[in-house]
Amino acid sequence: MMVYTKFNRKSKGLIILLVLFMSMLSFSVAALSKVDVTPLKNEIKIGEKALFKVEITNLENKAQRYSLYSLQSGQGWNVDPTPLKDRIIDLGPKDNYTTRINVEPLEEYNPGIYYVNLLIESDSDERYNEALKMYLRPEEPPSYLPTLKASVDLNENINPREVQSIKLFLENRNPLDLSALTVRVKSDMPEFVKEVIVDLPPLEKKTVEFSILPNAYQEPRDYTLFFVFEKDGQTIKVVEQEIEIITVNSEFTKEINSERKLLQDFTNVKVKNEGNVFGAQVVKIPFSKWKSVISSGEKDLVKFKTENKVLYAIWDLNLAPGESKTLQIVTNYRIILYTILALLALLMFYLYTRTTITISKSAVATKIDEEGALSEVKITLEIKNHSNSAMHSVEVVDLLPGIANIEKNNQEAGTLSPQQVEYTKQGTKVKWSIAELEATEHRIISYKAKAKLDVLGTISLPRASVEYKKKKSKRIRKAYSNIYQLG
Repeated sequence: MMVYTKFNRKSKGLIILLVLFMSMLSFSVAALSKVDVTPLKNEIKIGEKALFKVEITNLENKAQRYSLYSLQSGQGWNVDPTPLKDRIIDLGPKDNYTTRINVEPLEEYNPGIYYVNLLIESDSDERYNEALKMYLRPEEPPSYLPTLKASVDLNENINPREVQSIKLFLENRNPLDLSALTVRVKSDMPEFVKEVIVDLPPLEKKTVEFSILPNAYQEPRDYTLFFVFEKDGQTIKVVEQEIEIITVNSEFTKEINSERKLLQDFTNVKVKNEGNVFGAQVVKIPFSKWKSVISSGEKDLVKFKTENKVLYAIWDLNLAPGESKTLQIVTNYRIILYTILALLALLMFYLYTRTTITISKSAVATKIDEEGALSEVKITLEIKNHSNSAMHSVEVVDLLPGIANIEKNNQEAGTLSPQQVEYTKQGTKVKWSIAELEATEHRIISYKAKAKLDVLGTISLPRASVEYKKKKSKRIRKAYSNIYQLG
């Protein structure tokens, strides 16, 4: 048992050393050279040559010789380096060299993908097997319709306010390269019209994604998108996609700004329908109560209404999708100014024209016969100075109708005698003169008039007048009494 154990331990040690040696050997071999193959032209037709670039690097510290050949050369393919002398390549330590390999089909193969093996061997027993991949195209352009698979991933219910992502899942089922494949999106909506160029290698799949921002005010209804795939100007596939633009109802947006010009405030409210359907809404903004008294809107479309103790300016609006309208309220402070100016003007006019002396007229019948006919009247004129200053050159004039005459020496005791009695076509004019009427002084003038004929019914006594001047003023002021009806 002891011997067996020792033998096993020795065997295990030898095996481990052998594995390490082989690993080091393989590492050493792998590091002797480096070969890179790059296709320069690998898509050809029958009668054309494919071209590949081969770069060989000697990683050893000694010179090496490399042999290039293909076991398929002469077996349906012709594989030769260019120039032909590059079948044998000598490289010094750490040196590298680039050559080109021509591959030509010798038989009429069907279009498709083919591989030709290129062997590269060194005198250090290295061997590299490189597969040269080629695409063999047909002589005439094939019909791509059955060989291109395309599907569309797109939200069928579209909110026009949101960016839409469109994904195309493409699969080239043809062994030929579909480079510069044009994808056109056609639609009644200009925002969806798009063109994308795609390179789709043979027998490969690709996902193409792009974004579209619809018109935010696009009419809500069903639409059809057409995804047209074109190659060299020829349509090879058309995919239809049904979508629906959904209805977006939105509260009208409001943008308020104010400006002042020449005692006027202009409150401008820009209202816009951000939805994609026709909208009828009530627009309102808070407004000052006292300003509303002197404010108005265009064509009187604005109304002022109190809601929950807050006054609002209110409009009833109808707006199409995307339509905007600017509403204006004009607060006219000129009205206040004009009112103040008018009141001042009235006050000044009143102060200018007001009579500080007033005169009133009254009369009573002093003689009436048995039949009720009036034959004599007593007329009283009452003059008052309402100001706090004396008035000068006061002249009182009364006019009697033509049917009456003033009696001489008929004034009552304490009253002023007429200065002048004048008979005119209009009647008898009686004048009194008062040199000065003191402040707040009250004068009464009475006299009697006798009718020329007995008067039955009503007699109308014309207005009396008074003229006067303020002290140190040349302006003559005048006041009139009432018309008195007697009878």
